[in-house]
Amino acid sequence: MYKHLLWLFPSVLLTLVLFWNLGVVLTITSNDTRDILWSHSVSEGDQFIIRYTHSVARTEVDEVIRVGDGELIIDSTIYESFGAGLPSTIEPGQSIRREDGKVIIDNINRPIRRIDLYIGQVVANHTFLFQGDTIPLHTLSKPGTSIRFSISKENLLKRLMGRTIH
Repeated sequence: MYKHLLWLFPSVLLTLVLFWNLGVVLTITSNDTRDILWSHSVSEGDQFIIRYTHSVARTEVDEVIRVGDGELIIDSTIYESFGAGLPSTIEPGQSIRREDGKVIIDNINRPIRRIDLYIGQVVANHTFLFQGDTIPLHTLSKPGTSIRFSISKENLLKRLMGRTIH
């Protein structure tokens, strides 16, 4: 009887090790191929910025995104002036102010599961800012292609299979 159980302990241990949560990962993937283009460990409260040039106003817009508990949270929007397609009113709980020549809408606190966007082909110049790094998104995928920002829990099995990059 004990001989039959000898395989059980190592099997259970291996399963626990492979699926043990190693933390949360922010990932940018291709919506076309599902390939991971960029990935990094994050913690709740970490922020990143998606910066682009507005197609009408031709000025920079920063979308500040925060890592929440299992979700992304749109935290604030920063832009240079009011114009077509840029917010000019706020919802309850949000604040709007001008600072250093920019319009800042804070406390948006809008939870989202993921962010899908098409990398601009002409004007947008989509850029990803994270922990001091500035990454033009066209260096990760061709302009005109669709990418996805998302967070997920990482485990050893995903890492061994190359499903995360650090």
